[in-house]
Amino acid sequence: MQPKLFLFLSGLSTVALLTTNLSIQAHQAIRRPASPTANLVAQAPGIPVRGCLTRPKQAPPEPNLETQFIPGTLTLDRFRQQPAPPSLSAEATRTNAPQATLDYVAQHHPVERIALAHPTNFGERYLLDYQGQPAYREPIIVLHETVISGPATLRLFQTNHPKNSQQASYHALIMRDGTIYYLVPPDKRAFGAGTSVFASSKGDETVSTNPSLSASVNNFAYHISFVSPPDGRRSGRSGHSGYTSPQYYSLAWLVSKTGVPEDRITTHRAVDRAGNRSDPRSFNRAGFLSLLQLYPKTNEVRIGCPGQSPAPSLQP
Repeated sequence: MQPKLFLFLSGLSTVALLTTNLSIQAHQAIRRPASPTANLVAQAPGIPVRGCLTRPKQAPPEPNLETQFIPGTLTLDRFRQQPAPPSLSAEATRTNAPQATLDYVAQHHPVERIALAHPTNFGERYLLDYQGQPAYREPIIVLHETVISGPATLRLFQTNHPKNSQQASYHALIMRDGTIYYLVPPDKRAFGAGTSVFASSKGDETVSTNPSLSASVNNFAYHISFVSPPDGRRSGRSGHSGYTSPQYYSLAWLVSKTGVPEDRITTHRAVDRAGNRSDPRSFNRAGFLSLLQLYPKTNEVRIGCPGQSPAPSLQP
C-alpha cells in the first residue's frame, strides 16, 4: 500500500482529512534533508551582502541594481539558519490530529534547493521610505501561486529584466512534490506584489520605496508561492483542483521558522489594490493553520533587518 499524508482540519464540526496518495519515492524525497551546496540550479554571481539600506535613491535608475555581492558559494544558511532537530510543537499533543500526521510532522524535512533570482528581480529593504519616513513594519507573509509551471517560474525569475514592469520574484517557491526553492534571501526585498496594502489592527500598512511606483508591502513582506496545478495554469479561472498535501506540509514547515504570527499571514489577493490578483486560488487556510500549529516555532528565517544599525545611505 502506498503511504498517505494527512492534512488535519480543525474548526469543523466533523473532522475532515485531506489525503494525497504519494509514491514511495516521493514520500522519501520529502523527508530526506538535502545538501544545500549540491542543489544549486544556476551559478549565482556570488553571495548577496547581508543587511538593509537606509533609504532609497530619490531618482533610482532602471534597473536599480543596489545589492552588493561578495565572492563565494551560495549555501542554505544565506536563506535559513541551520536546522534544529525535527520535533513537534507543544500544541501538537493537544490536538485531535491523527497519529500518522503527528509522526510525519515530527520527522518532516522537505528537500531544499537554491535558485537565486537574477539581481534585477529583487532589491534591498529600507529603514526609511523615499521621503525619509520610518519604513520598518513587522514582517508579514504573503502567499501566492504561480499560474505557470515550476520550471517556467524559475526561468522567469532568473532572467535579466531591466524594466521595472517586468521584474518579479518570490522569496520561496514550493513545488508540487513539496520541494522548497529559495529564490531571494529573507533580508532582501522580493518583488512579489505591486500596488498593495496590508490591513492590520494598526491600520493600513504599506511603504513607498520609489517615487515613480505605487506603494507596496514588499519592504516588509516575505513572499511564498505554491506552484499551481495543471488545471490552474490559466489566470482567468476562479478556482482549480487545489494544492498537494506535500505543498501544505512544506508551507507549514517553512512558515513555522519565520516567527510571523498567524494574524500577519495573508494572501496576494488580500493585499492587492490593483484589483487583478486572486491568488492563491482554492487555498485551504483553515487546514494550513491547523497544520502550522503542529510545528515548533523558530526564527531560522530572519525577515528584514529589525534592530540593525542603518547601512550607509545611497544618496548621492
